[in-house]
Amino acid sequence: TTPAAAAGTTATATATARKQSRDSTKTSTINNIMFNRRRITPFILSATCFAIAAAETTKDARAQSKPFYLRDIQIGDTTLPFSPMTVIIMLISFVMLNGIFSSPKSSATASHILVDGKDAQAKLEKLKKDIGSDFSKFQAAAARLSKCPSGKKEGGRLGTFKPGMMVPPFDRAIFSKDSKIGEVIGPVQTDFGWHLIWIEERNLVE
Repeated sequence: TTPAAAAGTTATATATARKQSRDSTKTSTINNIMFNRRRITPFILSATCFAIAAAETTKDARAQSKPFYLRDIQIGDTTLPFSPMTVIIMLISFVMLNGIFSSPKSSATASHILVDGKDAQAKLEKLKKDIGSDFSKFQAAAARLSKCPSGKKEGGRLGTFKPGMMVPPFDRAIFSKDSKIGEVIGPVQTDFGWHLIWIEERNLVE
């Protein structure tokens, strides 16, 4: 073997050894990465599960710290996505909107004279004849005789009201088609006593 051939053989052997060393190092690195990944993955999964559980616990704690009327309604195992306060607000809104958009109701403006006692009806029958169709006499009699505070202050005037706002017998007398405007109506009996009524204005809605 010549010196040149020996040198070539040596160089080839050296290159092969270097390549094998690099391949061995690369394989070792890959094995280390895979090993470390296998060790880290369970830790990451555990940490993730712990974080989710902690978040849920914090969420539940916050929910329980709210007043009961702000918590979601729970029926058995079912949780509804709204609170009692939400329900109340919805009901109030419905009532208000219903009042705004519902059809108009009848209304009336009236005055009355209230008298109580055993002979109250007879007194009012006589008073009715004395008043006739004179509203000023009605007001004067209310100021003088009526047991209702409205009589002393405003001649028996009750202001404007709608059906259902007065006691039933009084309400029926006011909103009956047979009751005329500008005349004395009654006597009408209620739990408060006996009334003479004067309808000043009225708007009947069918």
